[in-house]
Amino acid sequence: MTKKEEIRNLLKVFNSKYVISLLNHFDESVKKFQSAEWEICIQKAGKFVEASIKSLADYCKISVPRGREFKVSKLVEDLRKADPSKYDDTVRLLIPRICVFIYDISSNRGARHDPDEINPNKMDAITVVQNISWILAEMTRFSQKGSLAPDQAIELVEELMEKKYPMFEEVDGRLYINKEGLSALDTAVLLLNFKYPDRISRQNLTDTLVRHNFTRPNSIMAISRLKRFVDEDEGGNLKLRGVGRNKADLIISND
Repeated sequence: MTKKEEIRNLLKVFNSKYVISLLNHFDESVKKFQSAEWEICIQKAGKFVEASIKSLADYCKISVPRGREFKVSKLVEDLRKADPSKYDDTVRLLIPRICVFIYDISSNRGARHDPDEINPNKMDAITVVQNISWILAEMTRFSQKGSLAPDQAIELVEELMEKKYPMFEEVDGRLYINKEGLSALDTAVLLLNFKYPDRISRQNLTDTLVRHNFTRPNSIMAISRLKRFVDEDEGGNLKLRGVGRNKADLIISND
């Protein structure tokens, strides 16, 4: 049984269709965080919140609207009004408040960007991943109240996340990948994926592969094998295509 399946089973007090959805969105948000795709990470966190709020509302016997009738803010208010003698404050108040915070970030993504300031997407992504992890751990703890200690719930979620920090690192403009056992080709694909939608010149990509302890001839050979994964402009600058981004996702998830 995988950790994801284990947590799904532990969340037994909640409707399984919402649990499956929130776990899938959690998984996708973390994967996009690992690959430094900040905006998609935040989007998936917003979807996680929607599934989480639906599961909480369903647990409290609150009708969950479909389609465009569904509003996170409305269900949060309905949860606040739920009978405190029947439903724990964790479900009624605490988790929904964190959900609203995450949903505000997701809904307003990009609205605060200023070309003269640090792009907030990375900071936002770090924040939402930390908070959706707490929500999942708290829902697991609540569902297993009396049989699962809080630190056990957190440990399970951390195992589900596995590598919650990006495998990419940029030091003074120099890129590094913190993942062992990669071929030169796979390393090149991940480097291009990190820079997407920007391009990397052949020379820069070659030098970067050499910094990753590949020989220059092997680095040049690997780049020559990128042809089906990239678009190359007139200046020899490479940009990853859709098929290349799919390959990058497979490399990232292949642990």
